[in-house]
Amino acid sequence: MMVDIALEPRSVLAANVAKSKNQKTHDLHKHLSHYDPFANNQENLLRTAYGYNTLGMPRYGMENNVGNLDARVLQQFIMDNITPKKCLIVASGVQNHREYVDLVKERLGDYLTVPEHMDQYQRQASEYIGGETRTWTESPATSISLAFESVPWNHADVPAFYLMNTLIGQATAFSSGGPGKGMYCRAVTNLMQQHGFIDGASAINSHFTDSGLFGINVEGPGSHSAELLQVAVEELNRLREPISDAELNRAKNLLKMNVMMALENSGDRLEEIARNFQTFGNLTF
Repeated sequence: MMVDIALEPRSVLAANVAKSKNQKTHDLHKHLSHYDPFANNQENLLRTAYGYNTLGMPRYGMENNVGNLDARVLQQFIMDNITPKKCLIVASGVQNHREYVDLVKERLGDYLTVPEHMDQYQRQASEYIGGETRTWTESPATSISLAFESVPWNHADVPAFYLMNTLIGQATAFSSGGPGKGMYCRAVTNLMQQHGFIDGASAINSHFTDSGLFGINVEGPGSHSAELLQVAVEELNRLREPISDAELNRAKNLLKMNVMMALENSGDRLEEIARNFQTFGNLTF
């Protein structure tokens, strides 16, 4: 079924369905954004950091490009992307490994990429440019994301960034703590408990193949926008100061627990293997 979906020749009918579904996706996102004024924060952050290319491109694509979808574009996408070098077939919970391998070989073993596409693919490296973006929403609340370029996945400092991410943690006005949620994280102790104008705070920590972002997000009433930015800067600056052994060990243990709990899910483990192999060429967890 998956092979048929991926390789089915794209007709005019398929293109029309794709247009309709893509437009509905944009419409639904805009509708839901009325109930969550900060739904586009992540995309705005990435676009500000990397511009209108690579990591800064919108997740659903450009809405003004929907009309350009046709059978030729879809067919070209298949030829460019469904190739032996770009495909990885992984499975979990297979009852009979030999049968599964034979099935994959039967369906995909003879699948050859179009010759002229075999060696032309070059992934454009993302380049951090930075900047500032302000958007207006129909909400009395303000959300400020302050982030800086960090490191890609294969950098030796990735564990340090994850530890800083756990130290800051996250907190909202509706749930300031609880078992296993990091109630002693700085988002709670330094921000939520110390400043009445903060409705939410969380660390920003993203790593990609050739770049990364680290920072903090704070939310609160628009009347305190200046104070929100000030406490965000102060909190990031505190990471430069000495950290007590008790706080450091607590963050390490919480990070270990979160990793272990995530690895209990076979689907997550499978995705981890696939991502590692596609990115680094090895099967290391």
